[in-house]
Amino acid sequence: MLSAAATAQTTSVQAASAQEEYLHGEALFSGTIDLHGRMYTHVAEMPPAVVRCSNCHAVADGPGVARSLAPRLTHNLLLLRRTRRGGPPTNYNRNDFCTLLRRGVDPGFVMISVEMPRYTIDDANCRALWRYLIESGHENSGP
Repeated sequence: MLSAAATAQTTSVQAASAQEEYLHGEALFSGTIDLHGRMYTHVAEMPPAVVRCSNCHAVADGPGVARSLAPRLTHNLLLLRRTRRGGPPTNYNRNDFCTLLRRGVDPGFVMISVEMPRYTIDDANCRALWRYLIESGHENSGP
């Protein structure tokens, strides 16, 4: 059994780690840290500045993206069950989100738009991006 001091220290490390992961996800979303991807119809990888998430998506109640048809990424959009483009009611979990980024297929097996890049992203980066989106995706809240 862990002592109270050891439990508090473990909790503190986990909180710092969660905060670091959130900030890493935010940097991936904004393009401060490069993402690598390509358009579905292209063979070659696109420049990181072209495939950054923030080029098309807004998060929660943050500033919108002018002339973008991409959905605003909110907690409700990602986690509440709903119908997408005629598919069955579904919601995302982290694994489904990572599949969407890598293969372009949502949890209801509906293909996303060809304008959405398909990313080469490892599990750690995908987990960080997911954390950022679901934690900042609450309208009017932060991490």
